[in-house]
Amino acid sequence: MGQWLRNVMVNEGIHHIYIDQGRITDIIPKQDLIPHFDKSWNAENLLLLPTLEDYHVHLDKQFPVDRWLSRRRTATILDQFQLEKELLTPHRADLLVRAKQTLDHMLACGTTRARVHVDIDPEIGLRQLETIVQVQELYRGLVDIEIAAFPQQGLLRSSSVPLLKQALREGATIVGCVDPAGVDRQIEACLDAVFEMSVEYGAGVDIHLHDPGHLGLYTIERIIDYTQQTSKQGKVAVSHAYCLGEIDERASEEIAYRLAEQNVMIITSVPIDSTMPRVDQLTALGVNVKLGTDHTGLDAWTPFGSPDLLARGRRLAEKYMWNDDERLRAVYPYLTSVPLKVHIGDQANFMLVQALNAEHAIAAAPQREIVAVQGKAVAGKQIDRAWQ
Repeated sequence: MGQWLRNVMVNEGIHHIYIDQGRITDIIPKQDLIPHFDKSWNAENLLLLPTLEDYHVHLDKQFPVDRWLSRRRTATILDQFQLEKELLTPHRADLLVRAKQTLDHMLACGTTRARVHVDIDPEIGLRQLETIVQVQELYRGLVDIEIAAFPQQGLLRSSSVPLLKQALREGATIVGCVDPAGVDRQIEACLDAVFEMSVEYGAGVDIHLHDPGHLGLYTIERIIDYTQQTSKQGKVAVSHAYCLGEIDERASEEIAYRLAEQNVMIITSVPIDSTMPRVDQLTALGVNVKLGTDHTGLDAWTPFGSPDLLARGRRLAEKYMWNDDERLRAVYPYLTSVPLKVHIGDQANFMLVQALNAEHAIAAAPQREIVAVQGKAVAGKQIDRAWQ
């Protein structure tokens, strides 16, 4: 037996939708009557939107939610690495609790897919990976988690290649590194190791790149070269890539053509404290650009994190002054691979919000009233009154 949701704002009008076996199996106008003996729930004109996909998040960096850990200023990224170690080491034992709290917050904000980067180095070993693999299983059917093995302390600098190989045998499906130039100081050796592991284990690649200007640009050029040489098109991403907003527009345009040609994804958290890739230019030239929250709350890097990806989409629109309807709607492909228009047969993964339309939802980033996965209400402000 399925479930009717009455008075849902969907496909630019009020409709009743029928959910059965995890899919939307009927959509009828609001004036049509539904069978009186069927189960139904009144959505009261809430707007239906697809659930969201967070392409860059760390579940192992969140501070405990019940205390303030004091952060000090740091001068370099290496100092920041050390600070993070000092602050998080005493709390490793409760990682499972912290990761679940973060995922619960993300789910309540409508995120049902996440690329999770997990710190790996000789001191940590694979302990954090083991916990995130456990979380991946606990949230199966709620949040689709893919795991990236991430050597935060530097791949070569921390001698972590053997550990990353082991991680790729034990649950990680993506291999990464951080700043092949600025941290590892060996661009070629670092990228050689990353792409060699990618080929050997059939893994994707996701590289954290903070290096500035033309140093960062050269690194991206080499990442594209390696992508082409290893036939990894569509399997490689560069996260942050601040350099793409620091170089001039002509240079950014030239690299965009190559990124699009080799289908290398750019992932940004829409920072307001630094430059970021020219999302509008890259998108217009065919580059696949996605958003991630990166910081979901208090952590060693910032006290300003948030698990709300829809709010991150609002920040993107506000930063670029996308005020018109067309460009507000154009934010959604950065947040989800699911179209706004709903069809019969679609998987019933959606969120219901108090908004006039999809454009208004980006502008206002309202609370999620209901988040549904496979037709079941699993989170949201109104979860207590949701259908069963």
